Amino acid sequence: MKKRIPISKEQIWIYISIVICAFASNACQTATDANKTDTELHSKTDSTNTLSQTDDSNTASDNATESSVIQYVDELSGNESPPAIAWITVESGAFIFGSPPDAPCSFPSEEQVSVTLTRSFQIAATEITQAQWEALDLPHASWTKGAEMPVTLINFFEAAAWCNKLSRLENLEPCYDLGNCENEIGDGCSALGVNYPSCSNYPGMSVFNCTGNIHRFPDRYSCPGYRLPTSAEWEYAAKAGVTETHTYGGDLHNEPLTACNEQPALEDIAWYCHNSGGEVHPVAKKQPNPWGLYDTLGNVYEWVDTFHNGGAPLSYETPGTPLTDPVGSAYADRIEMRGCHYEKTGCQLRPTERSSLTTTARWSIVGFRPVRTILE
Repeated sequence: MKKRIPISKEQIWIYISIVICAFASNACQTATDANKTDTELHSKTDSTNTLSQTDDSNTASDNATESSVIQYVDELSGNESPPAIAWITVESGAFIFGSPPDAPCSFPSEEQVSVTLTRSFQIAATEITQAQWEALDLPHASWTKGAEMPVTLINFFEAAAWCNKLSRLENLEPCYDLGNCENEIGDGCSALGVNYPSCSNYPGMSVFNCTGNIHRFPDRYSCPGYRLPTSAEWEYAAKAGVTETHTYGGDLHNEPLTACNEQPALEDIAWYCHNSGGEVHPVAKKQPNPWGLYDTLGNVYEWVDTFHNGGAPLSYETPGTPLTDPVGSAYADRIEMRGCHYEKTGCQLRPTERSSLTTTARWSIVGFRPVRTILE
């Protein structure tokens, strides 16, 4: 059984991580990267956690034995079984991405722009659970164990690998090229006999990582297989046509980002700092949104397939110009995650909130929800 550190608030990790990292010789991710404040999560790209490179040819053979390249990490092993997933069909359409500047706890990255999605898609009704992850014969080290708990401590590349395996299982063309990846999938954040709630591809730690552009379909939407949603798809599905209130449970009131006040609009629809007890919860225990999606707000963050671009608005190239099937900026080190998590301040639990982490980051509060384009 994993050694669990008894904490309930994210701020405590800042102090614990600093002490642990001092003795772990950089085996864990630094506190300043793994425990970004809300403002920092929306700030410019922090490249301090990019994978260290070496050109010392004398140590090439040693490096190869320590961490060999995995060419076919998403190939089927024969031990997979179809995961029991409820899929929700979302019809194509147009909506206003982002939120007005007077929305509670909003950031400039949420600047509004008209978005049209020309392709309908299927999206999982819940965050992928540990049972669904395990059905595809992949390991994980989720911080809080349970078959119906969201799978966590998996990074962007690991989520992409799961999507590829599901595509292969259903004889669909995979969306991601994972032929240039290294290290093991799903081994969490363990170092020197201690389990940590967050880590990245940091000196002293070997986290699953892929180099280069992994997208086989640059526009994302034309891939026939399973993938992570774009930021626009995720927000469209999370809003579920609700435009008159901040959430599908009603309006939120403003509060400091460090506060943890009750937000009546969230009590029946989301796990957040005021009602979660400092713990992740099994999926689908709160009321779904009007389109049948559970936990789009709270519980755990969800990876999406849009690079964060330093927190720039979605329409950064042509401000205010309507967008059609947007994919965001070109490859960058930080990837977006949406929906907030169980210890977030309530006013941030809006479908427009945008945060990010490095692509290799594993964290106890981040999972994912896959989609598949419905091709005519």
